Amino acid sequence: MREMLSQKAKEVFGSGYKVTTVERLLGGAQKHVWLAECADGFKFAAYQWDRANSYFGEDFSGPFCSNSAELFELNNRLMAENGVLTPKLYHMDESHSLGDYELALVEYIDGPDMDHIMEREPGRLRGALESLHESIERLHSLKSPRMGQLGRLMGEDSDPVELELEDMGGNAIWLQENDPECAHLYSKALERAKSIASGLERRGEYTFIHRELGPNHVIVDRENRAYLIDIEGAGYGDVEEEDSFLKFRFDGLVTGLSEDRERMGFYHIGHCLGNLRGAVELKMKGYYDMDDVNGMIRFFHSQLEEI
Repeated sequence: MREMLSQKAKEVFGSGYKVTTVERLLGGAQKHVWLAECADGFKFAAYQWDRANSYFGEDFSGPFCSNSAELFELNNRLMAENGVLTPKLYHMDESHSLGDYELALVEYIDGPDMDHIMEREPGRLRGALESLHESIERLHSLKSPRMGQLGRLMGEDSDPVELELEDMGGNAIWLQENDPECAHLYSKALERAKSIASGLERRGEYTFIHRELGPNHVIVDRENRAYLIDIEGAGYGDVEEEDSFLKFRFDGLVTGLSEDRERMGFYHIGHCLGNLRGAVELKMKGYYDMDDVNGMIRFFHSQLEEI
């Protein structure tokens, strides 16, 4: 890996850039992330998309894919053009000339994630949240009459509520089969979601949302600027899908949420079922951070019990 990244660094940054150390950064379930440092101290991150090494397998996509170098590139460009803080993309290689994977060289943001700031450096939290709010506002100012992801927008008759309800049904069935002790929770949650969905009107305009914007997907630099990462799954949908996720992931610290409580509640159920399925799958496949996985399972079980 070091030799390959050293060669890529020379191609992208110039012949004077020689990679001296490469460190694997943990945290990705669908892509590998590496930190490379050059002899002069310059650092960059390398993202490697290899579906064969994804914990969710090659078919983990659906209408909103979150394992795509192409979508990363498109979303990175859109965010950068609209002032949303996200690490710069230096170079994308989708040629497969290096192997059966895609590779991106990306700006390295030297700092902890927002989880760390919230738990261990509360004095920095106000500035980091102000920066995050600004990026979220800019992100949510982007609108489209059609839902979906860049380069693959769906038809005008597509409805995010219908798609979400379909996903909920699939996730509930999977969970009932693979976590039978809590089958009653999944059945109750799905029936509640169906009841809410029956009263929601279809919209004609959709908002660009990150879709997985938790504290672990926000990196804070030394100036308390908050950068959004893991942006592949972003696309146009209901803003309540984002807002309901932000509400429980940031424990109410991110304000300015939608006033449509019914729609917020609907997507909250979807997040619980979807994240539970992902956590149970990771547990079954031996994810490296089992404490985190078990914590997720306990948390989302408790959320469903309150519905």
